[in-house]
Amino acid sequence: MGRFLLVGAVGFVVDAAVLLLLVDVAGMSRLWARIPSLLIAITATWWLHRHFTFAWAREVAASKREWLRFVVANAVGNGLNLILYWVLIGLFGWRILPALAVASVAAAGINYSMSARWVFRRASSIRGVPEP
Repeated sequence: MGRFLLVGAVGFVVDAAVLLLLVDVAGMSRLWARIPSLLIAITATWWLHRHFTFAWAREVAASKREWLRFVVANAVGNGLNLILYWVLIGLFGWRILPALAVASVAAAGINYSMSARWVFRRASSIRGVPEP
């Protein structure tokens, strides 16, 4: 779980940096800029999780299918993340970083559970061989 949270922190930094660039430099809306920033952060965390958090995932080649499984598996948590962010920004007028932090923490548990159970299963269990 510690590695997952560390990668999540890196994902938060990536998400925040892209979000702030899109809003402050590209002039995008604080609400709509969240979609590309989240997709970039998801891709970064997928790569880091498969190489650091769930290192056994390296036993099989990375694929678009695995990335898509990661996106789908985390859809509930990331959906909650986006909705909570939009509510805090749109309805309550929060600033970007506090809203992003609260939304990201709220989604972390759901995302960990789905990643560990479905996306980054041990290669032996993927092949039908029981884990030791």
